[in-house]
Amino acid sequence: MATRETNYLHWLDYLVMTALLTVSLGIGVFFALYKGGQKTKVEYLLGNRQMSMIPVCLSMFVTFQSAISLIGSPADVYSTGTMTTFVGFGIALSYIVGLFTVVPLIYPLHITSVYEYLELRFDSKCVRLLVTSLGMLQTCLYLAVALYSPALALQTAAGLPLWVSVAIVGGICTLYTAVGGIKSVVWTDFLQTIVFFIGIGAVIGLGSLQIGGMTQAFHLATAGRRIVFNEINPDVRERHSMWSTLIGSCFMWFSNCFSQSSVQRISALKTLTDAKRAFLLNVPLNALYSVLLMVTGVLLYAYVVTIGCDPYEAGIIDNRNQLMPHFIPHLLGSLPGMPGLYMSLLFSGALSTLSSGINALGANTVEDLLARPLRGYKDATVTVIAKFIVLLYGAVTIGLAYLAQSLRGPVTQLASSAFGACGGPVSGIFFMAGMVPWANKYGAFGGGFIGIVINLWIAVGAQLHGAPLRTLPPGPTHNCFGNSSHFPSFSNLTEFANTSISTGWNPNTNTTNALLNNPGDTFSIYDISYLWLGPIGFIVTFVIGTIVSFITGPTDPSSLDPKLVFPFTRRLFRMKEPLQRAEDLSNVVAMKNYRESWETFKKKTDRLVVNVVTEEGKITSQLTTPDQHSLLVSVS
Repeated sequence: MATRETNYLHWLDYLVMTALLTVSLGIGVFFALYKGGQKTKVEYLLGNRQMSMIPVCLSMFVTFQSAISLIGSPADVYSTGTMTTFVGFGIALSYIVGLFTVVPLIYPLHITSVYEYLELRFDSKCVRLLVTSLGMLQTCLYLAVALYSPALALQTAAGLPLWVSVAIVGGICTLYTAVGGIKSVVWTDFLQTIVFFIGIGAVIGLGSLQIGGMTQAFHLATAGRRIVFNEINPDVRERHSMWSTLIGSCFMWFSNCFSQSSVQRISALKTLTDAKRAFLLNVPLNALYSVLLMVTGVLLYAYVVTIGCDPYEAGIIDNRNQLMPHFIPHLLGSLPGMPGLYMSLLFSGALSTLSSGINALGANTVEDLLARPLRGYKDATVTVIAKFIVLLYGAVTIGLAYLAQSLRGPVTQLASSAFGACGGPVSGIFFMAGMVPWANKYGAFGGGFIGIVINLWIAVGAQLHGAPLRTLPPGPTHNCFGNSSHFPSFSNLTEFANTSISTGWNPNTNTTNALLNNPGDTFSIYDISYLWLGPIGFIVTFVIGTIVSFITGPTDPSSLDPKLVFPFTRRLFRMKEPLQRAEDLSNVVAMKNYRESWETFKKKTDRLVVNVVTEEGKITSQLTTPDQHSLLVSVS
């Protein structure tokens, strides 16, 4: 059994990591103090709806591409092959669907909480509270895994206890999010996206040079049966098939498109066109990111074969999720600061996800759970309360992250299971609301409740009784010696590669993977691929909700505001835009918050003009005083 080394990092690596955390905290403090700080709820949670497209687009991308994918995806490629690459393409597909559903539906409503839409659509606080609870549960579970991932990396590379790593990363992120609001989140995400791609590029570039080029890396990965792009087995127990990765991950990611984090960014932009462009740019970003992670995983496997030492099989590490944090210091260790850059990359992903998540949880709490109790308070007081709520959620996430170490499986699978189990029913309710005009509140509540019960049953059962992960044959261990500190330097890689070849090691002779592509004849629902949780929850919720709506009395489509369904649904059912008085539009247009913003506007002008552009025409409303409700409405 190989022994463990407690610290692989140079002092310069710690300096690089400290610099990133310091700058992130500085951005939060800057926006907390800039021009007197954020005094209103809309400014704190939505940046006054005046944010630029590029930073918001990158923030939307990096929010959901955290340290989970940076650690988990290369380890997944190493353990099970490159089919996981198609998960990224399924995610990209979900943004294309969202471009025609989420954005044109949500942006014109100018709402703060995404779940506010459900109350407008179904006229039911119960439906709103149910979906809010499911969405917040999903966010909390995901944030726990997102924070656990870099803490695990820091524990592996620096020898810090897990609770210390969790407390450092979680504490700093919670602090700058609480004081700086959505502006600090978006601009910190912008910085972290730059670090993201610089770090990945450095790892791929330097790693391929040291191994002997990308051709050599793919040659070794092909020999080790890691290069697989043609798995089309329709068996739902096949963990990564073409069907589960494309269809399953697309449905899984719908919940993110309809998440509070996404909707806050959509609503923070200046125009509907900017919101559509932000979604559209996320398509190539996610596809490119998936390919880069696949290449990183191939390099990881090639490096293991080249040095002849699989650290997991040798007992140097306890968890395959530690593969990347373990090898980066060895791979880049001759260049002080480079391992620190990679660790900063992990921190960037975790910070962006955690900051966005707890900011979204704060918005949900203020807008959905405490809206009535806080109704009599001044806006400045509500903003302060929101900041304290963000601090509370940060503390809860730190606690859950420490508990996440007891879960089994790759961190990517844990995160996707949380998305699918909770997010499938949530997205099913949203799509039913937007696609089925006759759906009512009973169908939404009943379908959502049954969908989440079934999904949680499968997800929890899979953790307790599901078949263990079937992996490909492990790498060689003949050069692990007796100590991990004997890993070769760059100059000795060729010598070790020749040694690995001379030993006659053959991955195909290992029997560990005898059942990889043969799930067996006995079917168990707990063995279903985690990627199918999203479609299962979505379909169950959608179908049962539609049936229950018919049984309990469907909603009359003619009585439904066309703005509350998808644009293609309006055309399909020929729902025309009715003429409405301005006060009737108050819940679905920018005028919803005109009272809160009146003090700002009256300093500049004695008349406020609100323009709302719809597909049917242009509505112009003129406001002369905040107390005048009967306003002129014209449709051109």
